[in-house]
Amino acid sequence: MRRLALLLLAVLLASPAAAFDLKDYDKSQRLDMRRFAINNGLFTLYHEVGHLLIDKLDLPVLGREEDAADNIATWMLLQKATPEANQALEDAVAGWALTAEFFDDKWTNEDFSSGYSPDRQRAMQIVCLSVGADRAAFRPVATDYDFDNDRQNSCHFEYELIDRSMRQLLSKAGSGTEVTVTYLDSGRHLKLAEQMLRNSGIIDEVAEEVRQGYRLGGEVTVTVAQCGEPNAFYDTSTTEIIFCYELMQDFIELYAAELPSPSTGKRKPR
Repeated sequence: MRRLALLLLAVLLASPAAAFDLKDYDKSQRLDMRRFAINNGLFTLYHEVGHLLIDKLDLPVLGREEDAADNIATWMLLQKATPEANQALEDAVAGWALTAEFFDDKWTNEDFSSGYSPDRQRAMQIVCLSVGADRAAFRPVATDYDFDNDRQNSCHFEYELIDRSMRQLLSKAGSGTEVTVTYLDSGRHLKLAEQMLRNSGIIDEVAEEVRQGYRLGGEVTVTVAQCGEPNAFYDTSTTEIIFCYELMQDFIELYAAELPSPSTGKRKPR
């Protein structure tokens, strides 16, 4: 769903009335924008790694594979148990919630019957697993999204189920996978997205985790490229994760759309 939503968002943000220029924002805003975009990119990468593991390790999936990949991404970040990883999860929640808000949470039967859960539901699932894993660390986030105490209690059991399942499934995963990372040219209009991805190191960080954490048959390729749309993919035929510069650019602009307009001081109209 993010692919379709952000594709429409990209068209809207590309209009003259919503032209984006990083120089219009102060240093603090630019730092927050960068953090938000990088963390949403990181969650997306782990989501695609989830698809990779499901494919190459024959992990069982009962339900939507996209939901399973989200759960794997959330679990992987929770295992780090660092302030940075916790912030990445909070930003991922905000990313899905903002995408939902942009389209007024309006859904049709086609949306509900697709292979993706609605964006806001995906956000709330990340919150649930996070507060289930570490209630003290994520209580403020759960409160922000109106999780009552009973729901926070039940989220603990949901996290325990995911944690037990993942540990059992990956207990014999081994280590030593050949992973190749390639950055293709971003072009002039996506240069900011390319710079953020390269400088953040998240692509190489996740690639190294796959190298060290799993023994997968054949070579895994991670390609960062222009795709003509804001998206990320896992290609089962080539064992390749493809991360699009356009998706990173949309994360930047999604956050910028929530900031006060540089000219008026007010939030930009939707």
